[in-house]
Amino acid sequence: MKSSRLVLAVALASAGCAVLPEGEREERERALAAGHAFDERIDPLPLPEEPALEDYLRTAFHASAALQQRYWEWRAALERIPQAASPPDLALSFAHLFDSGNLKAWDRTTLTLQSDPSTMIPLPSKLAAAGRVALEEARAAAARFEAEKFRLQAEVASTYLDLALHGALLELQQRELRLLGLAAGATETRARTGTASQAELLQARTELDLAHNELANLHAQLPSLVARMNVLLGRHALHPAPLPPPPEPRALPATDGEILRLAAERSPELAALEHELAGRGEALELARLARLPDFAFLLSLTGSLSQSVGATFTLPLRLPAIRAGIEEARANLRAAEAAREQYARELAASFVLDLYVLRNAERQRELFERTLVPRAAALAAAARVAFEAGSGGLDEFVEAARTQLEAERTLALLRIEREKALVALESWSALDVEALHPVRASAGM
Repeated sequence: MKSSRLVLAVALASAGCAVLPEGEREERERALAAGHAFDERIDPLPLPEEPALEDYLRTAFHASAALQQRYWEWRAALERIPQAASPPDLALSFAHLFDSGNLKAWDRTTLTLQSDPSTMIPLPSKLAAAGRVALEEARAAAARFEAEKFRLQAEVASTYLDLALHGALLELQQRELRLLGLAAGATETRARTGTASQAELLQARTELDLAHNELANLHAQLPSLVARMNVLLGRHALHPAPLPPPPEPRALPATDGEILRLAAERSPELAALEHELAGRGEALELARLARLPDFAFLLSLTGSLSQSVGATFTLPLRLPAIRAGIEEARANLRAAEAAREQYARELAASFVLDLYVLRNAERQRELFERTLVPRAAALAAAARVAFEAGSGGLDEFVEAARTQLEAERTLALLRIEREKALVALESWSALDVEALHPVRASAGM
């Protein structure tokens, strides 16, 4: 009877134990720490009156439904680990003999404890391998959560830069409009005195009308930019958003080779593919373990009269099916290797393209910032002095001032283009290119 109780205790204990892989608890703790902002739905965080990029990012991280989706996919993947690493349920059956002579009620009772008749119990090594497969899938989901954070960061930063550029273009267009209005007024005055031709007057009015049209176009484009930012912030599309000032250029204290190397090492999507590849490797090991038998057991107690223990083992005789399962797992592993290699190549090409755009914009920005814009400003200032002194004409001053505005417009475009390329590098690789260390886009989380 004692031996029967021991077997019963062992059976119950083993049925309730999952063979959890090493690292499962740490991954679960990491997910819980990262998800405080998602445990309860909260209203979008309000922005200050003059929000900086960090304020936009903090609000967007709390409001993003796509980020919440990736987080809960990570949590769901974690919950698949104990499911994969746990043995099947036990079955308990009860029988009672009514016509028994002088037997006691307990001796006429039969209790049978056995594994689920429809499911064999895998060996612990198989459960462990299945748990490792599920763990790698959870780690891949975690990496894609990180990738979504940086994708969101890039989208918010890019929209912020577009708003800043739009504000600069509006200000420059208004300055040009004032210049052309001054020129058109002077031409009308000269036309009335006969010192300007009708063609000159029409040309001045046409340029003024085109400048008004360009300003109207800029105003018409603004609501779509504001709506795009509001969607990212979880606000109504028509909610007003201020136009931020153009940001200061950020330093990039690293060579292109260093950036490419570090970025490839820290790509969240590449890390997800690495974990998927590791999971396919564990799946191949699990397929090989199919050569080992599974088992079932039975423990039967009939009162104090008899106790019996039995076991059943599968005979892995379906060798073609087992070999096919192994080959399928190996093919899936090869496919994952190819997918990772292809993504790594595409990632490197994207880095090279973004670096080219960044360096080219940087080169042109320095040319305009240090040479062309100061030169155009000096020419415009000289033309203004000459016009005010009466030794130069208004047309020459307006033309020089418009040349300065065009140089400033090009410089504004180049600055934003460079910053967008920098944002793209950061989002692809989870890389802080200023500090050159791994960062987490977790402002306010």
